[in-house]
Amino acid sequence: MTDLPLSRALAPHLEWVDEIPSTNSALVARAAELQDGHLLATDTQTVGRGRLGRSWSTRPGQALAVSVFVGVGPGHPVPSETHLGWLPLVAGLAMTRAVRALGVPGAGLKWPNDVLVGGRKLSGILAELTPHGVVVGSGLNLTQSADELPVATATSLALENVPDARSADIADRALAAWLAEWLPLVARWREARDPSVLKPDIEDVLHTRGRAVKVDRPGLAPLLGTAEGLDDAGLLLVRDRDSVLTAIAAGDVTHLRYE
Repeated sequence: MTDLPLSRALAPHLEWVDEIPSTNSALVARAAELQDGHLLATDTQTVGRGRLGRSWSTRPGQALAVSVFVGVGPGHPVPSETHLGWLPLVAGLAMTRAVRALGVPGAGLKWPNDVLVGGRKLSGILAELTPHGVVVGSGLNLTQSADELPVATATSLALENVPDARSADIADRALAAWLAEWLPLVARWREARDPSVLKPDIEDVLHTRGRAVKVDRPGLAPLLGTAEGLDDAGLLLVRDRDSVLTAIAAGDVTHLRYE
């Protein structure tokens, strides 16, 4: 695909490739030479990577993968280290708003950055820190039918009845919808003296908030409790059954139905 009129109108220097193992891996490898905001996208990623070392694959043309380089350091300062912790959440907010704009009003964010619809995963996000900046990758399922999904707990724009989800221009429409949200949000994130000013917007789409959850944390026993929202560093606040409030910096969160 070379013609991306909607997307290129928002990001003229967008780099599109017809097939690539991983958009994130490609930008991480090139981080030293990239300009802030460099975008790489495809609809055929053969070695997709997610959080906690997970991997997946989809058939050609069925999913959008886009990675963006956010420069940090000389020439691209951010006001504080706290900003970096908010960046995956900003990416999740951008994708949630994008898929809602495409016609999935029930989409919401599972902390820190999965986009779910009715408990099914529509999009996943992976942020990777390099010495030169952060690579933020987002994957969005486009056209898959139920038997074509990588896991049974996933969904796609087509399965969520997005109009013309299987049309030839769906990747361009989806990418443009994401760009329309991401570009102003990342600018706001960079300019904010305190990135927690974004907390109300993120909590507004955060389906984890108010839910019973299980949090699997490296080297610790699972934490069961209720997610109460975010703290001023973007950490997830979970109150356990003894009313102890814990701020979660890293962990695998499961939304529970019956606890």
